[in-house]
Amino acid sequence: MTAARKLMRDAPEMLTDLFDTASAAARRAGLNDEEADTMALEIIDTLTEAWAGQQLYFGKGARMRLRQRDLAIYQDFTGDNHAELAAKYKVSKVWVYAVLRRVNYEINSEAQQSLL
Repeated sequence: MTAARKLMRDAPEMLTDLFDTASAAARRAGLNDEEADTMALEIIDTLTEAWAGQQLYFGKGARMRLRQRDLAIYQDFTGDNHAELAAKYKVSKVWVYAVLRRVNYEINSEAQQSLL
């Protein structure tokens, strides 16, 4: 058990869950156990310093998840696989066309803005 993990033994449940999540993500990114737990503890320290004593609400992140799905549809598009994408992402073919059009517009708009 790392020193950082020992410090978290008496932490509130939400902080413990956040610590475990951050540590696991750091390990997946290639850090060893000690480095991952140290990074997770730094995240916990930063957040508790900034947000201690406040009530927090975590939304479901529906918009974020839809945006991720739309980007995945766009990235998986090969030029003629509309029906396949509709089946894979459980949306209609018409919706796939709309997503491709919208994401393409957003990407082109961002590219135009970066040129200015």
